[in-house]
Amino acid sequence: MNEVYDALNTFLVDESVVGMGSGSTIEGYIPYMKEHVDRYSLDVAFIPTSKKTEDQLKRHGLAVVHHADRMPVTIDGADQFNETRMVIKGGGGSLLREKQVGYFSDQIVIIAHQDKKVEDFSGIAIPVEINTYLYEMTVGTIEGNFGAETEMRTGADGLFITDNGNYIVDCHFSDPKDMDRLHNDLVAIPGVVETGIFNRKVSHIFSFDDQGAYQEYEKDR
Repeated sequence: MNEVYDALNTFLVDESVVGMGSGSTIEGYIPYMKEHVDRYSLDVAFIPTSKKTEDQLKRHGLAVVHHADRMPVTIDGADQFNETRMVIKGGGGSLLREKQVGYFSDQIVIIAHQDKKVEDFSGIAIPVEINTYLYEMTVGTIEGNFGAETEMRTGADGLFITDNGNYIVDCHFSDPKDMDRLHNDLVAIPGVVETGIFNRKVSHIFSFDDQGAYQEYEKDR
């Protein structure tokens, strides 16, 4: 994994604010990234995409902020991706904050295991964050408008609650060819807060295998 982590570290710029994503892959990267920051005495602060990531950054003595005039990059994981750098996120329930932090970044850099690569997104669970008010009507509209199969995300105490106090509904679409349009149509429904379709600003995807070797998918220069 060191090689792909080293590739991610090249995006850390001294005297900058970096968005830091969520999920198990990012959890593994943060300690390695901390060593890099210390080794080169980098003055870097981080905007976290979840409370869990914020706690981990602080445990490693890394600076956390919640505002920046500019954010050159966000480093994040993915649940699925394809070769055109369309990404599905939200398996951990942090998709809204991940989308916000990514939006305010100049670019998003993704790290994901090669088994997350797909040819298309048919039948794949696409997380959608929804407001708790009238949520059953919101879910019914998603099912009726798109013919989607849906399942409410649950946790130990019932329905899963995001860091933002919302619910997550996982949606399966039979043949979602136009992901941009699907995202736009979903967020047009009152009650839908955000979708896990990351269709903008993903500049690089580093896909690694079990031996740590990686392949890079990057935006055409």
